[in-house]
Amino acid sequence: MKIFQFFFFFTLIVNAQNYHYVVDSAQTIEEQYYLEKKSRTSAGVYKGDVLIRTLWSNVEKDKGNYTVEWDGVDDKGSFVEAGSYVIKVLSNNVKYEWEGAKIGNTSANLTGENRYHGLSGFFKFVVVNDMIYWSNGYNEQRTAANKTSIHNTQVTSPVLDKGAIVKYICADESYIYWSAHDVHSNNSFVFVTTIENDEEYNYTKATNLEVSYGRTYSSALNIINGEDSYITGIAKSGNYLFIARQLQNTIEVLDMDLGGDLVHTITSINAPRELMTDINGGLWIITDEKKVSLYQILPDGSLGQISRQLENLEEPLTIGLNPNNNEIAVCDGGQRQQVRFFNSENGQETEALGALGGYLNDSKASNFKFYFSDLKSKKFNSDIYTTQENHASISYQNDGSFWVLDRGNNRMMHYGQNKNFIKKIQYIPDWLMLSVDKNNASRLFIDYLEFEIDYSEDEIDKSWKLKNNWGSKVTDENDNSFGRIREPVTLSNGKTYFLLTEGFNFVIAELAENGVRVTDKVLEGFYWIWLANGTLVYANPAELGKEVIWEKYELSGFDVNNDPIFNNGSILAKRSNIAQDEPLFRYGGWLSVALIDNNKLVTFDGRPEENGMGGGYHLGLLDINSNDWLFQTSDATGVNYNGDYPLDGRFDTGNKVHNAGSKAMVFGKNILWGYYGEFWKGGFQTNQYAHYWENGLLVNVFGTNWTKNTNGLEVTKNGGVVFTPFEGMAGNSITPQVVQHPTNLNIGYLYHPDESWHSGIHRWKISGLNSIKEHTLHISF
Repeated sequence: MKIFQFFFFFTLIVNAQNYHYVVDSAQTIEEQYYLEKKSRTSAGVYKGDVLIRTLWSNVEKDKGNYTVEWDGVDDKGSFVEAGSYVIKVLSNNVKYEWEGAKIGNTSANLTGENRYHGLSGFFKFVVVNDMIYWSNGYNEQRTAANKTSIHNTQVTSPVLDKGAIVKYICADESYIYWSAHDVHSNNSFVFVTTIENDEEYNYTKATNLEVSYGRTYSSALNIINGEDSYITGIAKSGNYLFIARQLQNTIEVLDMDLGGDLVHTITSINAPRELMTDINGGLWIITDEKKVSLYQILPDGSLGQISRQLENLEEPLTIGLNPNNNEIAVCDGGQRQQVRFFNSENGQETEALGALGGYLNDSKASNFKFYFSDLKSKKFNSDIYTTQENHASISYQNDGSFWVLDRGNNRMMHYGQNKNFIKKIQYIPDWLMLSVDKNNASRLFIDYLEFEIDYSEDEIDKSWKLKNNWGSKVTDENDNSFGRIREPVTLSNGKTYFLLTEGFNFVIAELAENGVRVTDKVLEGFYWIWLANGTLVYANPAELGKEVIWEKYELSGFDVNNDPIFNNGSILAKRSNIAQDEPLFRYGGWLSVALIDNNKLVTFDGRPEENGMGGGYHLGLLDINSNDWLFQTSDATGVNYNGDYPLDGRFDTGNKVHNAGSKAMVFGKNILWGYYGEFWKGGFQTNQYAHYWENGLLVNVFGTNWTKNTNGLEVTKNGGVVFTPFEGMAGNSITPQVVQHPTNLNIGYLYHPDESWHSGIHRWKISGLNSIKEHTLHISF
């Protein structure tokens, strides 16, 4: 055994990526090396093809001569045996450009509070003069009440600050009335803001109400407590405000001339839902019986008998009124999926807007096609994380043009009085299941939406369009927020398949011409990856001291139904007697399986330290012929680490992080892994990515985290806290995807979702890949 030191003209620094003992040198060997230009560098020592020691990571160096040191120990601090070794120095000038979260979001602003973003999607809107007031339900750390000018529709503004869940809206000439719900206290109520300045207006009967984790409302009216108190409709006529609560079978009537005094509680109408008043003093009500009925409002605010009903409706979801001709518009779901128009005097129907059947007939997106409802059950509750699926919205401008909520695509669609399409507003809410077709990078999926990406277009704003929505025919049995269009791949028969959840298993489904087709091919469990060549890979989660087996099921053809057929399973790779520091997928993580050169398996451990594992390496490359590691890197910082996000490739298991890494991805010879850092530093988040070369050396770390933004935390007047989005930041980016540019190998793209910071699909352009150079120095002693 020899203890030695080598000197090469390249680098002298050993930094925090090393985890070893320092020893005295006993031998010095010098070689010259010249760095031709300023570059980022990393270096390691190899025994054959196996990385045994990372010398430094991500150190920027100027042009010139340098030396390198190695003290003769590996990354674990053990002395190596005498023999032949290789030192590899990786240099690069790769660039990482955040192009914004523009895919699926039409906002004019790249970031900031005036951009459309939210945890939930559009819920309701009402047009008042030249403003659109809109809500988006539960919005976590931001307000759910907003407004937009009809003259600048791609810019929006918040109304008030973080508070309750906000959904239903109505207005008069001076005030906006918002329905609110504090799910933590089971309170529902109405608050009021002024059109003049968006501040609260306090009627004499208003009460101060502090909601859980939010503001105190000074204008709260009609506060009702109970699990069934959720408001399901609100309308204003003259001096009366009508508030429906479907689950309590009530309509509360407030006299606003009396300061908001409760004057009636109507219980004679079963399950009242949406409400709308007309210009003749009538109240239109949608009930669960699929009826739209008109009641005359009596002088004391009570209701008379039904004076008119709209007939032959499938699933009436909302009502709108054209102020110019008193025409009634109904968004009708079910088998219709159309906006239907009726004469308010005689109920006679005119020509509908939208393709009959909508997305129930096929998945192709269109500006004249609506997704009001689907085959899933109609959830109707107030849980903050439950999408309210049985709703729509329609409201008219003074010029007779109107806006329609295309709920399934989260689009506010503007049509002229002649029903011609004018424009749309769109953003991506809390949809975290993102994927890309493994054999067609132009097909990008989020939730059930499919976007077509044109890589020949340099401007990202012009590079995308909504092509399909595949969710309409998916039923509750197969609907799971993390199982929607998972692992899509176009196979050799030209058809595209993906994995869809079915209970606690996956089932293979096809993106067929007339919508999603679910096959009878069930895959047991959730730990499956579909490779580009059609091979399915299954891997069990690692446990200390046990065994991990990667099984492969190769595609052998297709049956008469065009369902894929697979060979019997065989072992792709295996690790036995798992050690605590091995970088392997564990329970609670996201399975990553990728191959380099068909014989090297990328593995990743995205979990923090728990159950005896996670305290060692988090990224690995396994030789599937020998089942030995070619490299193990991205060592844990340790649970007691409280510093900045590490830029040397380490995996942060400290900073009080709860859910840490996302997944590892491969394109060409490049490996990326993501780190979304839920509850990082006790409540913050990150959107960080580490870029490695196939030899296990770090190219760079890019991305951002909340602590980098000096304006990320804004304290409001009442002491509440709101989030201000900033460049590059995303929340819970759990399913990133990376692709190679289809015609330029010098460029790659990283796509990832965003819980609500920017509410679009982010894209990072990774360029200068041809600057990556591997310099090899052979050593014999």
